[in-house]
Amino acid sequence: MSGLLRVQDLSVRFRTMGSLKALATGTKDPYIDAACGVSFDIRKGETLALVGESGSGKSTIARTVIGLQRATSGSIIFDGQEIGALSGSERKPYLRRMAMMFQDPIASLSPRLTVRSLLGEPFRIHGLRDIDAAAEAARLLRMVGLPEDFACRYPHQLSGGQARRVGIARALALNPDLLIADEPTAGLDVSVQGEVLNLLARLQNELGMAILIITHNLNVVRHMTDRMAIMYLGRFIEVGSTELIFEHPRHPYTQALLAANPDPDPDAVLNRIELKGEVPSLMRRPTGCEFHTRCRYAQDICRRVFPDHSTSSDHTEHSFRCHFPA
Repeated sequence: MSGLLRVQDLSVRFRTMGSLKALATGTKDPYIDAACGVSFDIRKGETLALVGESGSGKSTIARTVIGLQRATSGSIIFDGQEIGALSGSERKPYLRRMAMMFQDPIASLSPRLTVRSLLGEPFRIHGLRDIDAAAEAARLLRMVGLPEDFACRYPHQLSGGQARRVGIARALALNPDLLIADEPTAGLDVSVQGEVLNLLARLQNELGMAILIITHNLNVVRHMTDRMAIMYLGRFIEVGSTELIFEHPRHPYTQALLAANPDPDPDAVLNRIELKGEVPSLMRRPTGCEFHTRCRYAQDICRRVFPDHSTSSDHTEHSFRCHFPA
């Protein structure tokens, strides 16, 4: 598979207070770093998952890739073209080849528009005036398994699963090469979650698109992703193939996440790993390895020295940041 998206050393900062307040309080650096030097790539037709606790920076990265958030530094290369520094008009042809499913399926749909109008938004935004809006709406609804008469409904007349399908249909309107799915199963019943995941897998197989999934649901990750990246405080701490990380996690944080995943087998022997303490504040990052405040293996070097990237001797694409990997 050839490369589609490459993100290199991406950093995103947010100001925490105005310049006058910072001056008055003597705050020298009134910022938080939501993403710190993140690098990854996605190949055509591949599915990559970003996994981590709330506030780890997953959605920030996704919004930056698709242009909803400006990067502080780093590069975003899409199909060989650096798009991070392009102006809005220059970037638009590349953004047409990307689409995003937002976390809240109902809130992401304007309550004043019918489903037909919502599905026509991508065509209007990109200036495609010569399309038959009614025919396109019917085609997209069929694609996601909804009746054509849903085109006349408003978002408040949809269930969560139906709204999610409409969101998928809108995201796929222009046949994107990359789909970013932010918590695609959030708030849905388990049976509906399965339907949505099977729908995404089928459409990916038919359309050949790449998918970047942001999720807390490790069962979703194992079911439909090729590779995964574990995030902690805005950094990637372990990256590799999904199968390899599930079978041989190297970072203690990854081990704890996987151990906390529910097992439907009532006879399964559970080996829970308890993480003590709270997630540190982004405004007061720990020195050294930022996970050392919660790690049961932490030693003195972990408190002093930030770990470099390491790779498995037999799997060079499996990388991690840990002084004492499993």
